[in-house]
Amino acid sequence: MLDNEVNKNEQVQVARRMMMGNVSEAGISSLSAMPMESSSVMSQMPGCPKGGVIVKVCFAGICFSEGYIRKGHFRPALPGKQHVPLPTHGGTEIAGVVHDVCNTLPNSNIIPGDHVIIFPEEDMAHDGFQEFIPVENIENLVQIPNSIPLEVASMLPGSALSAYNAVLKAQPHVEKLQQVKSCVNVLIVGAGSLGLWTLRLANYLIGQENSNIRLFVADNSIDKLITAQEHDCHDIIHWCEEDHEQYIIERTLDACTGGVDVVVDFVSSPRTMMRSLKCLNREGLILVGGNAMAEVSINLNTLAAKQQSIVGIPKGSVDQLRFLVDTIADKKVEPPSFSVHNVEETSQVLQELYECRLTGRAVLRFNYVNTTTGTTDVTDN
Repeated sequence: MLDNEVNKNEQVQVARRMMMGNVSEAGISSLSAMPMESSSVMSQMPGCPKGGVIVKVCFAGICFSEGYIRKGHFRPALPGKQHVPLPTHGGTEIAGVVHDVCNTLPNSNIIPGDHVIIFPEEDMAHDGFQEFIPVENIENLVQIPNSIPLEVASMLPGSALSAYNAVLKAQPHVEKLQQVKSCVNVLIVGAGSLGLWTLRLANYLIGQENSNIRLFVADNSIDKLITAQEHDCHDIIHWCEEDHEQYIIERTLDACTGGVDVVVDFVSSPRTMMRSLKCLNREGLILVGGNAMAEVSINLNTLAAKQQSIVGIPKGSVDQLRFLVDTIADKKVEPPSFSVHNVEETSQVLQELYECRLTGRAVLRFNYVNTTTGTTDVTDN
């Protein structure tokens, strides 16, 4: 599957990010059979940074890298619980409550108990999940209104922000093509959480008042494509990896009448990139997320001759994250499918992620009971 392709290509990168253990090529069942390390280190209360705050984690989104970890030997440290395997790739999708505020913080309207999300700095993505997270720069803290459940808020700094930046990058090109074309076709590669957020945000930002923009989603998983179809895409395209490559390309071009003008590819593997280029129109644009972390060989002469462009999707900013919060709070965009799981279910969730049996984002809940139920299709990127 496309998702499995991401997992395999991320193997080396995931191993490098392991701060609390080692990944090896043992069996997929090895993790659940191994004793977990003590949580005393991770659950220890950190000191409140000068001019900063401490955030208690309540919800955290997990994605494919954690599913890949499930394949190997790994003993993570745990936030406040024993014998529960916890992924350490996290840090990009965290929602919680303010636990403590430094008394030197001037003129702050942040108080203990406030619902917040954290704009992810680079070091956060490497430290793994902790029960309490010290935040030195409060500019990276975004307050969440009560109208947004924390489980929904947890997705905003990660998949939602990445999808938002993809749509922003695509928007000027789409508007330019609208001036000369009767219809602009946008293809989203991958129907996981990133793809679903891209659908939601693209419909709101560029498709709401434009009937000549068509959004397509391609994936190898039928279940994920069915979920994408429920999120208001024009059509879905089954990229069955068992089919002949030329047949997949022809199927894509048949669905996208007139060819593909813009591709949003968060997988960005050699296979998906080559396939996208063969479907891309002259002056077309490919936006890449690079989640596969694989090298891709591209003929630059062909790219130049067809005036095609390949552009990376930026990380995003705190201000963009605040815009997303306001957009969700005002119900201008509905969050896509997600499922909430207690932290005790982490082993099962990782197994299902590794086997690509979940659709939408999987969110872990940590000792938090005052939650508003969101879309809970127990069915990510």
